This record gives sequence, structure tokens and C-alpha cells, in this order.
Amino acid sequence: MKLQVFILNIILVAISLSACSSLESDAKKAAELEKKSIEYIKEGDLEEAERVFKEAKEIITQYKGTEKYERFYEVYNNHIIGKATQN
Repeated sequence: MKLQVFILNIILVAISLSACSSLESDAKKAAELEKKSIEYIKEGDLEEAERVFKEAKEIITQYKGTEKYERFYEVYNNHIIGKATQN
């Protein structure tokens, strides 16, 4: 019984870690797509800007209205701000 509980705890920790990693990579990807959209606008390629903007919005929508949204938005903003200050 103790072994089963131990194994279940390990599985739960692994799932939690992978979920966090996915959230962070999704937030980073959404931020990168938003930035690409702005670049396409500057270049005058509005169709491509719209395409990548919609892709970013799809990612954001997956988290909106969930308990993970606050963390997602924090990582998303940090990535945009961090990259913006490096440019």
C-alpha cells in the first residue's frame, strides 16, 4: 500500500511538472507570435500578421478563464517585456 501511494505521488509530481513546462512554453510561443505579428505589420504583410496573431490568440484562449491563466499571463508578459528591452 505504501509503495502504491509513493508511486502515485511520483506520477502526480511528474504530471504537475510537465503541465507547468507546457504552460511556460505556450506563453513563450504566444508572445513570440504576437511579436512576429507586429513585425509583419511593419513590413506591410497584413495577411501573415493576421495569421500569426490568430495563432497566438488560440494559445491564449486555451488558458483564459482557467486557474492557470494568471500564471500564463505572467510568463507571457515577462517574455514580451524581457525581449522588448533587449531589442
